[in-house]
Amino acid sequence: MPRTPLKDDPDQPRTGTRAEAMRAGLLDAAREVFVGVGYIDASVTKIVERAGASVGSLYHHFGGKPDIFIALYEEHEARLSRSAAAEVARARAGGESDPVTLFVRGARGYLEQCRRDSDLTALFLGGDGPPGFNAMRRQVAAEWVRQNGRLIRAEERRNGHALVTVLTTVSGSAGREVAAASTDELAAELVDDFCELIGRVAAE
Repeated sequence: MPRTPLKDDPDQPRTGTRAEAMRAGLLDAAREVFVGVGYIDASVTKIVERAGASVGSLYHHFGGKPDIFIALYEEHEARLSRSAAAEVARARAGGESDPVTLFVRGARGYLEQCRRDSDLTALFLGGDGPPGFNAMRRQVAAEWVRQNGRLIRAEERRNGHALVTVLTTVSGSAGREVAAASTDELAAELVDDFCELIGRVAAE
């Protein structure tokens, strides 16, 4: 499955001090190990061997396997949020003000980033992680609902909260399917189809 390594992410520059470079290298190695074998079978030893680092350096930067997993998750979520927000901003800059259209544009940005981070999307939506990870995911999902509710002006709509909850949940499930698509062409088709359906539901 294609992926975009963190070190190539233009939104996450990996240059600077030696400490920053070491942290970046550990994150890149952890990404490969977690995606390759899952959280349970991953080990600090495997991560530092892949990074060409020492066990001490990992504990210095992250404190252990759970912390580096969560750091990867937080970076992934930040990229999803930035991609969605950038699409909404571009639409607004073009004169768009309709809440449904803006929501759909944000969903497109989210889904396209799910594809770019397809390996991490599959990893994190699979539910494998340290103790408390699923509770963290639920908190993040609740924040997405709050943000999307403001975007779509849920308070002005009948059953607005229920609607934005459904739309956010559907978008998350759609992200899993887009990430798992066998080709980029199929993923692009799925993004178009999901956005069309989300727009129809949101407009009702």
